[in-house]
Amino acid sequence: QGDSRSLTPVDMPVTSQATTLLPVHIYPLPQQMRVAFSTARTSNFAPGSLDQPIIFDLLLNNLGETFDFQLGRFTCPVNGTYVFIFHMLKLAVNVPLYVNLMKNDEVLCSAYANDGAPDHETASNHAVLQLIHGDQVWLRLHRGAIYGSSWKYSTFSGYLLYQD
Repeated sequence: QGDSRSLTPVDMPVTSQATTLLPVHIYPLPQQMRVAFSTARTSNFAPGSLDQPIIFDLLLNNLGETFDFQLGRFTCPVNGTYVFIFHMLKLAVNVPLYVNLMKNDEVLCSAYANDGAPDHETASNHAVLQLIHGDQVWLRLHRGAIYGSSWKYSTFSGYLLYQD
């Protein structure tokens, strides 16, 4: 179940100069995997059709090598609880922006930006997810266009909060 009670204790005698004390049980902690990624768009993304995976063109961090830069997908390496955050800047066109956070083929949460004018607007959301090994998390552009620039306004990040 992932808690320290399922681990085998190691007896360590505790001594002082005067007397020997009772043994102390020390539970070794398993090594937590280090998983984190952050990616951005530095150029506009306007695929022209609905429900397209968002591919990022700048990888800022990929600790654990779990984010597939070519597909724009995170693949879960170990069962656990993960945090995902995304922030998109709408391209200044008169089309609303809809972005979906996907787990495999399921929409988990979405973000929307539109005021009816051809202006830049932001759409963002986040989620804390229980994942199992092999799950894939990715962003889907349901509709609209994303603004990209060297200032990195449009980003997607995730990390392992704790391992099961």
